[in-house]
Amino acid sequence: MARRYDNKGESYINCYPRLKKWINECVACHRKGYSPSIPGRINDTAKIEYIKKYFQPLALDANGLFEQCAKANH
Repeated sequence: MARRYDNKGESYINCYPRLKKWINECVACHRKGYSPSIPGRINDTAKIEYIKKYFQPLALDANGLFEQCAKANH
């Protein structure tokens, strides 16, 4: 089921390319999620809610790695 959500989230982001700036992708494993710094409002709050529905928060370090990949590389 998670794969289905990934596809819907990806499709949504592809329809609204300007929202891609709020999607983080780990350079090691390519896991995607939304940036924890995503604002509470953009022009359309529904777009943020949709992003949060289909993506999880994903913080990246200075090297573009999320926590688990960063630990594995050290």
